[in-house]
Amino acid sequence: MALLSVLLKSKKKMPQENNKEILISKVKRKIDPAVRVLLFAVAAGRCEVCNKSVIKDLFTNKDIIWGEIAHIYAFHEGGARAKKDKLHDNDIRNLLLACPDCHEKIDKNGLAKYYSPEYLKRAKIEHEQRVRTATSFGNNRQTKILKMLANISNEIVKVGDGDIVNALMSEKLCPCEDKFEEIDYTSVSGLGNGAYWRSKMQEIEQKLNKFHSDLERNKIDHVSIFAIGPIPLLICLGWKLNNKVKTKIFQRHRDGESWAWNKGTAIAKYDFRIVNKGKRVEKVALLLSLSGSIDKNLLPEAVKKDYYVYELSVKPTPNYNFLRTEKDLFNFEKEYTTAVSFIKSKHKGLKSIELFPAIPAPVAVVCGRSLNKNADPSLKIFNSFNKNKFKYIFTINNKKHGK
Repeated sequence: MALLSVLLKSKKKMPQENNKEILISKVKRKIDPAVRVLLFAVAAGRCEVCNKSVIKDLFTNKDIIWGEIAHIYAFHEGGARAKKDKLHDNDIRNLLLACPDCHEKIDKNGLAKYYSPEYLKRAKIEHEQRVRTATSFGNNRQTKILKMLANISNEIVKVGDGDIVNALMSEKLCPCEDKFEEIDYTSVSGLGNGAYWRSKMQEIEQKLNKFHSDLERNKIDHVSIFAIGPIPLLICLGWKLNNKVKTKIFQRHRDGESWAWNKGTAIAKYDFRIVNKGKRVEKVALLLSLSGSIDKNLLPEAVKKDYYVYELSVKPTPNYNFLRTEKDLFNFEKEYTTAVSFIKSKHKGLKSIELFPAIPAPVAVVCGRSLNKNADPSLKIFNSFNKNKFKYIFTINNKKHGK
């Protein structure tokens, strides 16, 4: 697009070149309205640095344009990232749509050196590419996001919205809403307290009831889950999910902290076996030795003595990095449901299975979600803190109490 310019009234003369008089020109600071509209369009009304919406107030949910236009190379010589041959450049390639916070930050004297032209150009290119990718999907690629966060021991957990969007893009999915549904227990402590577990279990049920009502009301048929927290809560979350709605469960990978599934070949192999023949056929325990081996010494004494104990594990050795692809998770679900069916066939009339998990978050959600609420036994979930003995937490799928 041609930049607007006006000749100085003084028409100050400069050295001549090829017998032509060179005139100093001055470019107006005002950006061409067409360029402004195009920038808002290619950025989808979002800050190209932090991805925050700049056409809606998130507090009041009102539509309002509050974004600002920033320069990659400064408009004047004293500005951030000033470059002589790039000054006064209002070409869209030199402009960023930014929220006021990011605009101030990238131009601030003490910070501008970190927000180099190369960094901002890359941010602009990546953001606009994400927009093009997201808007290329049809309505059938939309998904409703559910985040669940709860601290693990003393570890404070976070899930960034940018990480979620990147993971969705890798699956060619697009969020159906700007604001994601969230269950956040990061400010709550008390993992060793029975009242904590009961209250959180009830809260998950209440929040999921509303979540499913929203799905039905808005005719949304796909859900994406991003969850981190203590294993019992994740199992409870999975149990309360509607297994008739298409659901994709994401994994936070330890190397690089990415949530995107690896697109390689599934490598995890699973092994199911009996490790102890008990004295009472109606007493059954299932050990899930996946992210680590279950130390049999940490099991309750009654389990070690009287129970039939089965174990589902990863071959050859349980480890944190076995879950690399979504296919690995699908294969686990198949092995897990087969194991539960086998236990039911060997223990007729079984009312409950005592579950001792050493598993990653997505597996925990699958353990709850894949339960047949009408035909499978209850799961009495145990947990171990800091390699202490396993303690009973709560029961799910307890048909006796109508839950």
